[in-house]
Amino acid sequence: MNRHLLLRLMVATTLLLFSQLGMAIEANSSNKVLLEKKEGSSPSAIEYLKNMQVAYSQKNYEVLYLSSLQQQLEPMQLIHGNVDGQEVSYFRYLNGVIRESLQYAGKISYFEQGKPAYTLQSRHNRSIFANIAQFDYEQGKQSYNYVILGKGRIAGKQAIAIRMISKDEYRYSYVIWCDLDSALPLRLDTLSQSNIVLEQIMVVSLNVSDEINPWLLKLTQNTLPEMVHIPESTTDNSSKWKVTWLPTGFSVVKDDQHKLMMHENTPVSYILLDDGITNVSIYISKKQLFLDEKQKLIRRGATVLYTEQRGEIEINVVGDIPVTTAKRLVESVDLVSDDN
Repeated sequence: MNRHLLLRLMVATTLLLFSQLGMAIEANSSNKVLLEKKEGSSPSAIEYLKNMQVAYSQKNYEVLYLSSLQQQLEPMQLIHGNVDGQEVSYFRYLNGVIRESLQYAGKISYFEQGKPAYTLQSRHNRSIFANIAQFDYEQGKQSYNYVILGKGRIAGKQAIAIRMISKDEYRYSYVIWCDLDSALPLRLDTLSQSNIVLEQIMVVSLNVSDEINPWLLKLTQNTLPEMVHIPESTTDNSSKWKVTWLPTGFSVVKDDQHKLMMHENTPVSYILLDDGITNVSIYISKKQLFLDEKQKLIRRGATVLYTEQRGEIEINVVGDIPVTTAKRLVESVDLVSDDN
């Protein structure tokens, strides 16, 4: 198995500042907060989170934020707005080779210096904080407890910290910091079972406006790069394998066979799991190379690539999940019976 190619499938990890979780958190005070159900009462944790979702999708804003992986800082920019009731997001890296994307009207266009621009059909918001901004927090009660930690200051703005505490060992916990003025997310910490910050996304500048950025509006009126249609590579609509166990809240959203470059003409079974915040990819293929114990587990921030070789097959699990979850998913992989 070509490990480098598989690593390209890993979700890019973000800021690893490893700050103490309790730093900059103040005790709840009598300051007025953004949402109030009635005079003298404050919103619950889940009400703050729902208000954050509305602000994230409906407001016009620009954020500058930092991402860090393996001690390398990466500054990035996101400009968001609404045009005729549809969200539009422009994203770019601020250092090095020019890399930009524009997402609007069910399409996402990519621009990279020295390479042809192209457009893909995309229904999923790929912007910063998109996972927590689209999560179903009511349904998520089966997997998380929501607790208000307190107030602090992020990017010069008063914010409130809300912790999503995993109810089991099979998912990470999170701390979401929301701006008390705009309700927009300012910081996201991904925590291990030991409360170690595995990843962190930190906004360093936030500007909110009543009107959409004129330049962003103009981008939506430009002709997009040529649409790229990815050919259907599935060899069989159903996978030959299944998982017999899923963590609470996860479901199978894709299950098929297709071909990968490193496997030439040999089909690979692919199972995609999702819980609304993170997704997990499982690949079952013919064993290519023997791996020793040290090669079976690779970690980058919150992302895990776990591999197990079973006879002549190889099972790879990739996702932002604890190692415990990856191992149990591998153990649950089984052949689909002829009766199914």
